[in-house]
Amino acid sequence: MRYPTKLGARLGAAMALLASAPACASCAAAAQYNFLFSNQPATTLAYGSTYTYTASTSGGLTTNFTMKPAQNGLTSTVVASTTLPAIDTLVTGTDATKRDLVIGGTFSGRTADITSATRVITVTFTFTQPVRDFTLSAHDIDFGSNQFRDWLMITGTSAAGTYNPSIVTPWGTSNATGGTRSNANSSVMLGTSTTPLNLTVAQVAGTGASDPNSNDGTITASFAQPVTSVTLRYGNAPYSAGENTTGQQATGISGISFCPMPNITVAKTSAPVAGTLGAYNLPGNDLTYTLTVTNSGASPVDAGTINLIDMLPANTLFRNTVISGGLPFSIAPGTSGVTLAAGAASYSNNGGSTWTYTPASGYDAAVNALKIVPSGTMAANSSFAISFVSQIK
Repeated sequence: MRYPTKLGARLGAAMALLASAPACASCAAAAQYNFLFSNQPATTLAYGSTYTYTASTSGGLTTNFTMKPAQNGLTSTVVASTTLPAIDTLVTGTDATKRDLVIGGTFSGRTADITSATRVITVTFTFTQPVRDFTLSAHDIDFGSNQFRDWLMITGTSAAGTYNPSIVTPWGTSNATGGTRSNANSSVMLGTSTTPLNLTVAQVAGTGASDPNSNDGTITASFAQPVTSVTLRYGNAPYSAGENTTGQQATGISGISFCPMPNITVAKTSAPVAGTLGAYNLPGNDLTYTLTVTNSGASPVDAGTINLIDMLPANTLFRNTVISGGLPFSIAPGTSGVTLAAGAASYSNNGGSTWTYTPASGYDAAVNALKIVPSGTMAANSSFAISFVSQIK
């Protein structure tokens, strides 16, 4: 923070910015980072190893992330003569020339619990900073009697908690509340469901045969919440009627996409208002305080999630006089799309413990903290400024 004045800064203040909810407004396509395994050379990887890859935007920006495949309970890592995990055309989706990250093998028995570490393959994508709008596509999720029933679970995590994704198939099948759980064109069942096995909202199971070079067993999972890691868990669901053996199985991940988080900074400046004593920081003169909020990130900020809290200096009097829109504040929105609506401001007379104080008209010495919640989605790469007036005691 800085407080430029003609005679130097003699006023102290504290300020905080809280972006209290996930930023879920869509980021621009040009800001989206994309990564496809088809752009990587064909290679055999190793369970338990960590690999670093680079995602890029259409404008040439790049960022790194890590991917780690791991397994427990495999008796063989070979499927159709291919050693897994591998970046390979064994599973491709609709374009048989493209490569997926293919995981699989033969488990020593069926997976009793996909949330456990027993007889489960995991693939974890990790980021150094939270990302948003993370999306992952997987292929060839299906069922072969007396061999396998593909069972997947996908979760995202951040410092704030663990999240379930929105999962869809190319035919509109989804895991949304009240959504259709299966489709005749798809070999996939999306839970919550109890047949052919108990599935939670984050889980998927194969229900029929699919071609590894088709969309029959394709799903797309995405997260509205910011995440720092996403884990796909893969197992072989318990036996159904008539089954008593376990065989080879594999699924493929085509790639991922994600957006950067907004990058919010706040600057507070003050300028003396010209009065009878001139434009100086002298008792009896007014100051105009300006809070400038900048989003230098390539993603917008959700409406109502910016909370500006300013602790007023003890030697100032807040001026509760209408400046604009019925409020004692003005806003210079720039290209941000942000506005100040009636009720955008709250006031405290106890240092922010509560925000229910109603200031008197004119100068009110009891006001010692302000909270301002702008309206509207704040655009990427934009800024706005909010100003108010206080008097020096």
